[in-house]
Amino acid sequence: MLYSSKKYKYVIVDSQIDAINKLQQLLTKYSNYSCVGIARNREDAINLIIDQLPHLVFFDTELTVGITKQSSFTIIPEVYQFLKWLPQFIAMNTSTAQSYEAIKNGVFDYILKPLNYFDLKKTLMRFENKQPDIRSICLKSFTEYRFLLVDDIVYLKADNNTTDFYLKDGTMVTSFKTLKTFETNLPKIFTRIHKSYMINIKYITKIHFSKFQCSLKYTNTLVPFSKSLKSKMVEIKNLWSNGNFDSYPQQIKLT
Repeated sequence: MLYSSKKYKYVIVDSQIDAINKLQQLLTKYSNYSCVGIARNREDAINLIIDQLPHLVFFDTELTVGITKQSSFTIIPEVYQFLKWLPQFIAMNTSTAQSYEAIKNGVFDYILKPLNYFDLKKTLMRFENKQPDIRSICLKSFTEYRFLLVDDIVYLKADNNTTDFYLKDGTMVTSFKTLKTFETNLPKIFTRIHKSYMINIKYITKIHFSKFQCSLKYTNTLVPFSKSLKSKMVEIKNLWSNGNFDSYPQQIKLT
């Protein structure tokens, strides 16, 4: 099924460009994983992790610095000083010589290079099996925090650097984060169909292809979708038609 229930951010820490390209190529097969940065040295890696807060960090245990090699395990305790929540670290190397060091540093997994499809798939399956279901999301407004049930969100609308959440009960809640932020944080039942809109796919009741708009449950607002994303709307329509959303059976009207 195209729309996975969860999405994950990852970064790559490796000084070998061929290895970086190989890992990215393998990960393109997983639409619910997105790369938020690449670092080729220790300092850049620390800054990238702190800035992007990824779910996963793929790192080579040895980084080439000039003509010498530098251990990258020191990244983990360094990042821990700044973050209350650590990403899962996945170590990579051409041998198992540093596997004991990896265990001591609490890495999630150790993969041998050159990477192959099945080793990576097993690692990702273990990682996903340990992740909690996304049932709510926390929004911060000034000094207040509000928790929204994901199932209550009908659509999101960008408003400059804020995002408005429109809920099933007809109310609206504003978050002081950009819409781009929620593309990663929300399950993939939400999809961006316009530069200013994300919708909860399961609440679509009608797709107006001629007007480039769609109707949703719980609101009379017609939400626009970009002409360039018409193919995405066709894909959503086909998923419903083929019964790929077994948990949410419904018919979508097309006009």
